[in-house]
Amino acid sequence: MAITFVDDTADAGQTDFLFNFLYLEDEHVAVFVDGVKKTIGASEDYTVQTSPTKKIVLNVAATGGEIVRVQRISAPAVDLVDFQNGSVLTEAELDRAYLHNRYLAEESAEQNDISLRVKAGADGSFDALNKKIVNAVDPTADQDAATKNYVDETVAGVALGTVPDGSITYAKIQNSVANNVILGNDNGADSDVQELTAAEVRTLLNVADGATANTGTVVSIASGTGLVGGPITSSGTLSLASIANLRALGNVSGGSAAPVAIDIKDEDAMTSASDTALATQQSIKAYVDSQVLSKWDSGWVNQDDQPTSISVGNGATMVFDHDLGNAALGAVFSVYAAKDSSGTDMQQASFSFWEDTSGNDAATGIQLTSITNSVVNVQVSANGMMAVNSSGTVTGAGYVPFGSGSYSHIRLVLIG
Repeated sequence: MAITFVDDTADAGQTDFLFNFLYLEDEHVAVFVDGVKKTIGASEDYTVQTSPTKKIVLNVAATGGEIVRVQRISAPAVDLVDFQNGSVLTEAELDRAYLHNRYLAEESAEQNDISLRVKAGADGSFDALNKKIVNAVDPTADQDAATKNYVDETVAGVALGTVPDGSITYAKIQNSVANNVILGNDNGADSDVQELTAAEVRTLLNVADGATANTGTVVSIASGTGLVGGPITSSGTLSLASIANLRALGNVSGGSAAPVAIDIKDEDAMTSASDTALATQQSIKAYVDSQVLSKWDSGWVNQDDQPTSISVGNGATMVFDHDLGNAALGAVFSVYAAKDSSGTDMQQASFSFWEDTSGNDAATGIQLTSITNSVVNVQVSANGMMAVNSSGTVTGAGYVPFGSGSYSHIRLVLIG
């Protein structure tokens, strides 16, 4: 027998529904009519009365036949008692806290008892306790449970001649009785499926009687573009014909065509300017590098271009002449640093803020402070620059100085 709820079938005009479970607050007495939860309140759906008997009173009488459930739901998300340090613990407060936990445990246990669950001591099957499972979606996977709606629609479709795709197997089409026959039709469009003999099948396939269609070996091929004619090897591979060096098979005709040999050019200056040839990686890199460096390059220098000849060093302010004119305005430069005029241990020296291994922030690298139509003004950081090794790991404490004995040369390159 349930101890946390009671179900009744309402009579026409009925408003009062008795219950006998204990509760702590009126708001903990919930009412459901045909599964729909109602709202407590004199101006809402129902009220709770305790004298002379405990009951709920619907503000609008039932029409008859509704299932009315009165259920205790003891506000699991609300703390009914809040104990404070140093306060006096009264019997009423302790009892209230205990009863709240007890009622919640009773409600949870009872809902578990009446819920869909694995049957105790069984083979892992779910026990629905002779209740309907409602609000289920129609199945999609092979092992999904079928709903009444899905079964009704499927059966109705078959009855009306609308057979779902893939629901009729080959075995259900017709029983083949004779040996060596195929189900098909050679009597014209819209004719019934029938058994076709071997002779009828050969006629459909246009295969002569006695022909061996299920065995044979391709023994040779004719020469063609990119293929060597002659016998096929025992493994069945086709051999490609030899083609000249720096060639690839392809099609550059602008439309569908047989493949031909396409030139692969290895020209650092791209002098051919061909719109049908390919290029090697090396020539592409060389051409791009030459285009970038040909715009403007200071070369590796350890002094600027001014009469005072300021040397590269931490905190140096340097000025470099260029002949780009107004083309330099708004241009993009890259700055590099190295240990000598040959570019040894070259590092990109772009201006940035960096946190060293002690956790201190500082500006590092080389900053282009301004660019005019004749000069590039450069400020070398007083902190040196961040340097990394070939693995991308910061070396030392994070900074290396500019100047003699370290990164003594810099290089400015216009890249765009």
